[in-house]
Amino acid sequence: MKRIFIFITILFLGWNLAGQDLHFSQYNQAPMSLNPALTGAFNGKHRIGANYKSQWYHISEAYLTYGIAYDLGILRNSGKGGFLGIGLQFYNDVAGVNKLGTMQENLSVAYHLPVSSRNIISAGLSGGFTQRSIRKDKMQWASQYDPAYSDGFNPALTPGEPAPFGTMNVGDFSAGLLWTYSKPATAAGENNAKKVQAGWALYHINRPKQTYYDIADKKMFMKMALHVNSYIGFWNTSLALVPSAVWYHQGPSNEILAGALLHIGLSGPSLAGTQRETSLSLGAYYRINDAVIACAQFEYRNFLLGLSYDVNTSELSAASKYLGGLEVSLRYCVPLPESKNSSLF
Repeated sequence: MKRIFIFITILFLGWNLAGQDLHFSQYNQAPMSLNPALTGAFNGKHRIGANYKSQWYHISEAYLTYGIAYDLGILRNSGKGGFLGIGLQFYNDVAGVNKLGTMQENLSVAYHLPVSSRNIISAGLSGGFTQRSIRKDKMQWASQYDPAYSDGFNPALTPGEPAPFGTMNVGDFSAGLLWTYSKPATAAGENNAKKVQAGWALYHINRPKQTYYDIADKKMFMKMALHVNSYIGFWNTSLALVPSAVWYHQGPSNEILAGALLHIGLSGPSLAGTQRETSLSLGAYYRINDAVIACAQFEYRNFLLGLSYDVNTSELSAASKYLGGLEVSLRYCVPLPESKNSSLF
């Protein structure tokens, strides 16, 4: 019986570890985790972003994900020819009562090549280390069952189980491609700019190990992502539509998330190009068979603050009471001066 319990636990952990990829509803605000080809793909000199998500705290211990990322573009030549993007990412994920942890540290590089006056092709690579850990002292085993306790668990009892659950370090590598089309406004204030981005990324190319026990030795499935987003300005108004979608495919699992924001310009950028416009964006996304996501973004000067909330619509809603998770994103971007700004991003 004891061996059966151990084996079931192993299988559960193997399944749980497979689901520990970063999972942000505001995926466009974690660009390098969406596609390494997005490294440096922005209209500015430097960009730093932070993300935080708390999920399912009404069911048990909250699933927490947070991180920070920085990237910049180098070897620019006044918009002539291509340029290189370099970025660093740090993310940490802590899940459930056993504090199953996944910490990622990645370096990303991308090259962006203009192929016409309105089109850019980008390619990127990302590599780094993933550290997996679990709190052994939080585990509950069958040998610790005690009917004298209200929850049936006596932490004073020695489990007596072989549990090699320490820290596991693995290398992890990803690659991606990106196409960007940008049509600027025909004149200042007309707000008829158009922009489209579409990308493909492949994660876990080296298929790192994801289990602790050799008897359930499994390697992580490679994960593919297809994503698209657009900016459609409405002529002679302060409004724009910003639709986007992403599809993830990993082994037997699929995830599709799509939606749109209504972008409302409150004031224009500074004439010197040192400050971005002030704007408010409101909208919603839908993760198919899982959640409806309300989203708001406020951009002031060179800062962007994003807030979203997942409302469960899956079978899990009976336990979560439709309360999924709060997500916060913060971004700061140092723009290129207007005199040097010829970026299509």
